Amino acid sequence: MTDPQLTEALEEESAEQDVPAFRKKRKLCRELLLGGTGIYHIAFYTGGVLDFSLDLLGHPSAPAAIDEAEPGQRREAHRRAGAQLVYRAADLSQRVWELQCGGLVRLAVQTRTDLVFCYRVIGGEHVVGFGALPSPTTGAVADPTQASEIDRAAAQLATALRQLVRLPSQNPGGWQTAGDAQVPVSSSTVDFEAYTAGLPESSGLLTTALRPAGLHYLSHHRAGEQTAAADILRHPDLEPFFSRGVTVAGRRARYERLAGDLSLLSLQVSRDLRRTVSGEVDRLVLDLEIGAVFYYLLGPEEYLFGVALDQDWVTQADLDMSAVGRRLTGTDTQTST
Repeated sequence: MTDPQLTEALEEESAEQDVPAFRKKRKLCRELLLGGTGIYHIAFYTGGVLDFSLDLLGHPSAPAAIDEAEPGQRREAHRRAGAQLVYRAADLSQRVWELQCGGLVRLAVQTRTDLVFCYRVIGGEHVVGFGALPSPTTGAVADPTQASEIDRAAAQLATALRQLVRLPSQNPGGWQTAGDAQVPVSSSTVDFEAYTAGLPESSGLLTTALRPAGLHYLSHHRAGEQTAAADILRHPDLEPFFSRGVTVAGRRARYERLAGDLSLLSLQVSRDLRRTVSGEVDRLVLDLEIGAVFYYLLGPEEYLFGVALDQDWVTQADLDMSAVGRRLTGTDTQTST
């Protein structure tokens, strides 16, 4: 049953040119906001231009205003930040084509307090949302499980929006196929000699998180330089993801270039969101049509970059990124099984 206070606090606004096509889309967004998942603002854009927005910024569950901004100012700041995120997503979609894994489907941005998501629904249509984490992150490395309820709900919304025009799900996050059958990182899960480069102590640690049912490429970066990298791209289970025009060596080179770009992207996104959420970007997920790319901030000028080629294991790979990040920073208190 919907909380009456949520319904009362709901604010909706449409662009000047409201069209019948928005009705069902707006209804789906409204249902998500009233579902109590922690999402407090959703906006829909076509070609980067706002179509409509809905929010719960006046409800106690919404985060406190930054710089004591008035509700109207907050609303406008979220809409502008959403439009900027759509621009970033569209630009990224073009840049990741060289990976030959399709365009960008989902961009997830996690800070210490929030998860912000941007999904490409179809063509130039995007839906952007802001959700408050159940509790602020206190560890050195982002924990994706804190944002999993928001992540799942956003994926379901994107799928429902596509179904309005009879398009199938793109399985963002791999939620539909991986389900809850996730297992912790364990070195015993990989029976294959990984390719390594850079510092042996770091690359050796990276290989423990690699497996066909999870992460396939990992690299550690500090002060703008790659210190170590490891991958299992030549594993027999991954052969279908390569062809005459997509070689292992080519993918490695492209991943290294993209890893350098994501450091700058995280700074740009942090700047774009500075009037809407607190803190810098700790976790970025670029969900592609095939697989996903991950960025985890470990400390000042230090981060972890990872790739999963198999869409079924995107969520597992995300969990493994966090686990290996904690090991690299010496903050892992969990025992693998």
